[in-house]
Amino acid sequence: MVLDAKCVVAETPIWDPRIKKLYWTDLFKGGVHRYDPTTGLEEFIETNMIIGAAIPCETEGILMVAVDKGMMLLDFATGKLELICVPEFNTESFRYNDTRCDKAGRIFTSTMSRLYTESGFDPVKMTGKFYMVDVDGKVVTLVDKVVQYNTILFNNKNTEMYVVDTYYKKLLKFNYSIEKGSWGKPQAVIDFPATPDGAVIDSEDNIYVTHWSDEKYISVYNLNDYRLKEKIAFPVKHICCPGFGGDDMKDFYVTTALFWLHDGDEDYEAGAGGIFKAHNKVAGVHEIFYKDKK
Repeated sequence: MVLDAKCVVAETPIWDPRIKKLYWTDLFKGGVHRYDPTTGLEEFIETNMIIGAAIPCETEGILMVAVDKGMMLLDFATGKLELICVPEFNTESFRYNDTRCDKAGRIFTSTMSRLYTESGFDPVKMTGKFYMVDVDGKVVTLVDKVVQYNTILFNNKNTEMYVVDTYYKKLLKFNYSIEKGSWGKPQAVIDFPATPDGAVIDSEDNIYVTHWSDEKYISVYNLNDYRLKEKIAFPVKHICCPGFGGDDMKDFYVTTALFWLHDGDEDYEAGAGGIFKAHNKVAGVHEIFYKDKK
């Protein structure tokens, strides 16, 4: 553990090589955090809204955030927010979840019920949607009924797009090209034995998937054959999202959660809610930044 953050749900660790710092979010508190591994300094700024993701932009210090009001630009220095678009107007019944960008400048985001994980949640009636905001600003609904999607990923050739379907424990493959974006129905290519959350791809098209499981592990599959390569043991059971960083992109960061832990759970002492790091043999690839420079 490199940072004992004590977050309810820490998400989307994304490395910015320009400043050699790691961004990550505090989902329910709405915070965007920035960690300097050289000094150990942690900075943060609050959006005062639930935040699904924070993606660095081409303009240094500006992040594209998925918050209650829609997709917005956040100035990390001042906290100023500027609206980009509203894929779905908020009725207070849903929230935006994990969000990513492609190299053409599109935004991919999903919504989900605010009652997810609550006792009265109905997965048939209380669904969200999966959206693509195209380069011209047009909002396209890719999937009409979504329970919970997490992490949008692209292979190294940018010819395939994947999404983690957390509720149904699957990895979905979507039709995709940089020229057209995404279209059509997805195909399930992996069935996970344990609930998947975040994921990241390395330079050899291996996908590292974090799980919420008493077995406490991260699974690694290869996108060429979708076979399980290994399981990486982990100190806590509620593992949120991985991301690569460092000068050689071999620093493997992982965010975790305190959410759903019972009083006295041993994971409190093990650092649940904190940020963890390991050194990986295979280098990762840099996250795609949002094209805010139009």
